[in-house]
Parts: sequence; C-alpha cells; structure tokens
Amino acid sequence: MTGFDKDVLRLLISELGPEDTAEVLRAFLDDTGRKIAVLGAEPPDPALIRQEAHSIKSSAATFGFLELSTLAQSLEQQASLMRPDQLASATATLRKVFEQTTEFARSVLLASNMEIVR
Repeated sequence: MTGFDKDVLRLLISELGPEDTAEVLRAFLDDTGRKIAVLGAEPPDPALIRQEAHSIKSSAATFGFLELSTLAQSLEQQASLMRPDQLASATATLRKVFEQTTEFARSVLLASNMEIVR
C-alpha cells in the first residue's frame, strides 16, 4: 500500500503488543468510518469537518497511514477556505483513501495478526 510506513506500526506493536495493536486498529477503523460518514453531511459544516479531520489525521499517523493522515491534515487546514463543492470533493477523496486503507488493514495487517510488519 502506498502511503504506509511499516516502521511506525512496528513501533506501536513494540509498545502495545500485536493483540492490543490489532484491537486498537479495529477501533480506529470503526471510529474513523463514523467520522467519514459525518463528513458527508449536507450542507458541509467546515467547523465539524476541521474537527473530524484533525482526529483522523492524528489517529492515522499513529498507525503509519501517511496518505490518509496527510489528506486529513490538508482538509483540516483548508476546510474554512473551501466552497461547499470543494469540501464535498475533498471529503470524497478522503473517504476513498480511507476505504483503501481499511481494505489494506483488514486484509493484510489484521489477517496476518500484524506478522507482516514484525
């Protein structure tokens, strides 16, 4: 997967262990899925989008999901400057990258019990 830093996840695994890391990763995926759904609200709320994007940025970085983190950071910083159509486009891009990240996390990381990065 592009935009994934194995070393960041290795560090987290060394601190938490593989089982707890997997549990936290599942919680991240569930929680972020809810945040992504909120981002799709009509009309877009720039303040809410900034808040949710901030949370996604930080959490994604914790797992080494750099592309997702970078997109969320950009959205966090730019949300108040964007027109509604731009917000919708940016959140759709974030949603797409989150879906790819989720697929990778579930089919590779969780399926291997984190073995792929150890």
